[in-house]
Amino acid sequence: MDVRLIISASKSLVLSFLLKEKEISEIKVEKREDQRLAGSIFKGRIKRLAKSLNGAFVDIGLDKEAYLPFKGLEGEGEEGCAPLDMGAEVIVQMKREPIEEKGAKVTCRISIPGKYLVYLPTTNKVFVSSKIENEEKRRYFKELLERELQNDGVIVRTSAEWVSEEELLQELDSLRRTWEKIREKASSIKAGLLHEEVPIWAQMIRDYWHDLSEIVVDDRELWAEILSFLEENFPELVEKVRYVRDMSVFFKRYGLDKAMTKLFAKYIWLKGGGYIIIEETEAMTVIDVNSGSGCGDTLEENALKTNLEAAEEIAKQIKLRDIGGIIIIDFIDMKDKKNRDRVVKKVKELFSDEGSKVHVYGITNLGLLELTRKKETPSVTRLLSVDCPYCKGKGFIKSPEVVLYEIEKEINYFKGRYLELRVNPTLKGSVEKLLEKKNLKQWVHIKEECDVPLDYYEMFLAG
Repeated sequence: MDVRLIISASKSLVLSFLLKEKEISEIKVEKREDQRLAGSIFKGRIKRLAKSLNGAFVDIGLDKEAYLPFKGLEGEGEEGCAPLDMGAEVIVQMKREPIEEKGAKVTCRISIPGKYLVYLPTTNKVFVSSKIENEEKRRYFKELLERELQNDGVIVRTSAEWVSEEELLQELDSLRRTWEKIREKASSIKAGLLHEEVPIWAQMIRDYWHDLSEIVVDDRELWAEILSFLEENFPELVEKVRYVRDMSVFFKRYGLDKAMTKLFAKYIWLKGGGYIIIEETEAMTVIDVNSGSGCGDTLEENALKTNLEAAEEIAKQIKLRDIGGIIIIDFIDMKDKKNRDRVVKKVKELFSDEGSKVHVYGITNLGLLELTRKKETPSVTRLLSVDCPYCKGKGFIKSPEVVLYEIEKEINYFKGRYLELRVNPTLKGSVEKLLEKKNLKQWVHIKEECDVPLDYYEMFLAG
């Protein structure tokens, strides 16, 4: 499979685009100076027991306490922790970041990802990736690693198929040493961060390194950071990294600019004439499917065709926007049960590559399809937007960081030309700082526009 990673950065944002066979598969965003929480490991102390939730609230050194479920809670299974007493110390890993009013969710089941293995220091079992289908290989990995384990466990990643026994065991030792360092640090602090997860671009490299054919980056500082990471962990990829000053060619070639615009769209039109409406709320995401011009001989046939087309676009948008939690889809009503089952089957197939991350529960009596998707961070749309002050939080506009990112990239494209940049007055100060840092103040004249949205900007060639 041809996999490419396009990484575009500004002063405050890093956007990572994963392409499979030149089609956008994932879009990830990270604020450059923010601490990485999801996947990071913390030492905590039990502050409050929540018997009604069969869990506890833990102080892990953040502003809000994190929720730790105990074993036996429905849906938690082995993810839960053995019940603990008030004041007990515990090492936990964050599974879901704090989102709006909700605190973080943590687990006692620690996992430390490597190149070929995921180390599970608190689990005494060997798991093999479902993508390794050869039964002989699966048996080989289980027998080999069960001999080596010492009350710990591992997940064998797909990439392990192409390595020797020696390399596999070397990584197991390396991951064990990492865990020992984490435990040593835990003995010296009361509560707080023990082990920070790597940046999102590094996580994507770690997950797809064997298939990556190219890594393109447009920021020199980040380029150096990526090379350093690869030399230490994936030396075979160093020659596949490419620095470019202007990313616009790649944005247009792969439709990244259009995909970014779609992230903020509430209405998405389908080729058959129908459209979907996506609305994210704090409790859940609701998606409505509407028919356009008829594409079948009967109402039932038209509904089925539109629903099947909508299912593909919905799955694509959920993945690109990284929407998690409860998702309700209101497909067009279909009377025939076979057609409803066909749509449910299609949705399951579209999310089959995400394994246990997605659960499709079927269509309710009201005709709504219910599914849940594992939620670790806010969606990409949420991360790249702020509440609109005009509608008091009922809608979104681009955040100042996103607007500055777009301005920075567009200015780079016109470097060496005199420009007039029109912005909302609230952005003027930030834009001036950007121009000063880039030594472009003499090339760009800023003009304030008052009766425009807060995320408005336009750029014109001057003279």
